[in-house]
Amino acid sequence: MSKKEEELQSVIVSSKVLENLFGVKDRMIRHLADEGIVKRNSHGRYLLFESAKNYILNLKIAAAGKGKIVDEEKGDLDLEQERAYHEHVKRQITEIKLQLIKGQVHKSEDVEAVMTDMFTKFRSKMEALPSKLARKLEGKSRVDIQKILKAEVNNALTELAAYNPSDFYSDEHISAGNSVLTEVTGDEDG
Repeated sequence: MSKKEEELQSVIVSSKVLENLFGVKDRMIRHLADEGIVKRNSHGRYLLFESAKNYILNLKIAAAGKGKIVDEEKGDLDLEQERAYHEHVKRQITEIKLQLIKGQVHKSEDVEAVMTDMFTKFRSKMEALPSKLARKLEGKSRVDIQKILKAEVNNALTELAAYNPSDFYSDEHISAGNSVLTEVTGDEDG
């Protein structure tokens, strides 16, 4: 504890100071002292730091009991509203998990992995075209060269178009069919 904190804890004030600080009457200060919330030093004199700290804590506890809590950053919060919001978020999470299991949504990392794999294969095919076609195209007419190039480019594009949707399924995915649940890996539990 620093010297300033020690000095602050030893400050003794009159009931008038606490009345002004808390916004209450002398009678309430005496009542709070009897309850042990406000700390008396001697008759009519009180420990400021401990009294203020206990008074604030008491207000927070009272507010929490009424369904309100006080957050220094956001101000008053309605506890029931916070609970309702929390339940709403939990429901959304559950719905997303269900969609994930059904294969209706996909995790971004799964999509990224599949797309990266697809584009890597496509790029490899495209980069291989010059060496693959160089001999085939020698001495061919312009029309034949265009036909051969078009066929090879279409072949590479077909790989992009012919993706398997199950590649995007995460490990949590389960497909339901004929009352038997099967994981994407093909293992059947029955």
